Amino acid sequence: MRAGISMLAQTSDEVIRPGLARLSDDLSSGRWHQRHADLLDREVLDVGYRLLVADL
Repeated sequence: MRAGISMLAQTSDEVIRPGLARLSDDLSSGRWHQRHADLLDREVLDVGYRLLVADL
């Protein structure tokens, strides 16, 4: 998953590791679900990614 997101693919493991550890803790403790449960009911979520194609 990370390899397909350029910002994450270009960031070193030592920088990413603490955030992934916090995410893992939040998921296993249920904290993520408490904070973001409203996201689970959405059918659509615009997270801002765009693909631009230009014919130069």
